[in-house]
Amino acid sequence: MSRRFFLTGATGVVGLSILEQLNEDDQVSILVNRQRFSTLPTGVSQQIKGDISKPDFGLGAHELAQLNEIDVLIHSAALTDFTADADVLADINIAGLQHAKVLANKLNAKLIYISTAFVQGRNGHAFNNYEHSKKLAESSLDDDVTVIRPSVIIGDSIKGIMPKKQGMHNMLKLATKEVIPVVPGDASTLVDVIPRDTVASGILTVVDNNLSGEFWLTAGDDASTLGQMLTIGTNPDYFERYQVKFKPPKLINPTTFDRLIKPVFLPALPRRYKRMFEETSIYLKYLDMSEGFSSDLEKLGAYDQGPEPFDIPEVMVKNIAAFDDIHPLSELLVAEEV
Repeated sequence: MSRRFFLTGATGVVGLSILEQLNEDDQVSILVNRQRFSTLPTGVSQQIKGDISKPDFGLGAHELAQLNEIDVLIHSAALTDFTADADVLADINIAGLQHAKVLANKLNAKLIYISTAFVQGRNGHAFNNYEHSKKLAESSLDDDVTVIRPSVIIGDSIKGIMPKKQGMHNMLKLATKEVIPVVPGDASTLVDVIPRDTVASGILTVVDNNLSGEFWLTAGDDASTLGQMLTIGTNPDYFERYQVKFKPPKLINPTTFDRLIKPVFLPALPRRYKRMFEETSIYLKYLDMSEGFSSDLEKLGAYDQGPEPFDIPEVMVKNIAAFDDIHPLSELLVAEEV
């Protein structure tokens, strides 16, 4: 079966993960903006430059005619900066989804929206600007739009390669360097992570089987705690297989850390580690969960080539071991001409 869908966000983590699972007979169209592929990946028939913040993604009649044969629009493009201004996020995440919905109708294509599990909220915390933009964007959706809800996306389950490093990776990298003796957080906090290849296979399972509805791509009941995550460097088996070993940092109450530790500790860090730690601190607040998410992985795994089970601690160790590895498709990316 040849896939004929239109993918936004093709150069992001989810997009690249979908592309690497395509087959030679697929004829997928992708939207690019600031970057394009110097050579089209397997299964990609065309890349079209556009802008999701504009109606019809800024595409003209000629470009729209090239999309006449697609049957699905997968809208993965989004700004995931937790600290970005609300107006900037609205222009991309909210307006982008509205434009995707209109364009899907124009192309007579099914719309699959890649959202986030964190629109559920957690522990009474106020939504950050990113989560708020995603929640507002969804408020405009019709019931016939399929929504995918991944939790925190990490490197793939086989090699641990992550195209773009995020807060979780920075935290564990700092831990391996043993430059952070303390980390703000609670040991019992749930850390729901999911490998990017699992997310991609889940999305493609929905596409291939023409499934509709809401799908939670999360660890669910198998989520680890922050305490467990920070002690993976003490497992001798992981050291033998992946050469990953580190002394776990101590966890301290976030309020105490902000008042007493951070003012003294942070200025003493080298500049590179200081930036990584600041990103990690923001991320740890994002992860603060006492209740887990629902998960549809088992349901989707029942389909042919559906997502397979994975071991969270071992996948995280692979992520650490592959921290400096470059994703093969990332090497094909070049700056798009302005």
